[in-house]
Amino acid sequence: MDSIIVQEKKWLRDEKYKGQETPEYLRECCLIERGMPVAYLIGNIEFLSCTIDLEYQPLIPRSETEFWTDIFIRKNKRKKNLKILDVFSGSGCIGIATGKHLQADVDFGDIDPKNIKQIKKNIKINIPEIKSNVYTTNVFLNIPPKKYDYILANPPYIDSDKISQVQNSVLQNEDHHALFAKEMGLEYVYRLIDQGYQYLTDKGEIWIEFDPWQTKLINTYLDKNNKWSHLYLKDQYNKKRVVILKKP
Repeated sequence: MDSIIVQEKKWLRDEKYKGQETPEYLRECCLIERGMPVAYLIGNIEFLSCTIDLEYQPLIPRSETEFWTDIFIRKNKRKKNLKILDVFSGSGCIGIATGKHLQADVDFGDIDPKNIKQIKKNIKINIPEIKSNVYTTNVFLNIPPKKYDYILANPPYIDSDKISQVQNSVLQNEDHHALFAKEMGLEYVYRLIDQGYQYLTDKGEIWIEFDPWQTKLINTYLDKNNKWSHLYLKDQYNKKRVVILKKP
C-alpha cells in the first residue's frame, strides 16, 4: 500500500478516532483509498498554530502557502496596527494566521458563499477578538475604497489548459474555481497587478502566490506596467513562489 495512504489513515485514526479502529474509521479508510483528502475527513487542519476548520470544503491550505505566510509574519512581527486584506481567502487561513500572530486588523474577500461561511467560522474559532470584515467579492469589486498596509493573495493560478496534469484526488474533491484560471493561469494575478495599487498605503505591498513556471510571464507583464517595483520570494523548495509588489 502507498506509504502516503498509510500515513493518512494513521493521521485519521489518531486525530478523529482517538486511536480506535471503529467501523466508521474503516469506512473512511476506503474513502482515503479512493482519493478523498484526509483533511476533509478529519474536518480541520493546522496552519501556523491555527485550527482551520474545513466544514464547507474550501481549498485545503498547502505547505507552500504556510511557508510564505510564516515568513510574512516573522518579517512584520514588530509592527503595530497593521491593516491587512486577505483576498481569494478560501478557508481564510492566511488572514487568520496573520491576524492571530500580528494582532492586526484583517479583512477577507472571496467570491464563493460557502467560503464566506467558512471564513466567518474560522474567525470565531481563532481570532474572535480581532477587528475584521468579510466581503463577498470578485477580486476588489466589493472592497470598500480604503487603504491597506498589505494585501495577501493566493488566487487560482493553475492554467485551465493543464487540467490533465492535476492529481485526480484534487480534481475529484477540491473546488475547480479555487484552482484554475485563464490566461495561462494568470488572469487573477494580472488583475491584482492592475487594480491593487489604489488599495495600498504609500509603503504598502501586495504578496501574490503563483506557480514557479509563470515567473517569466509575470516579469513580462510587470515590464509593461511600470507603476510597481517588485521582488520574488522562494518557497521551501527554493523555487520562486511569491511576487511582492511595492509602490516605487
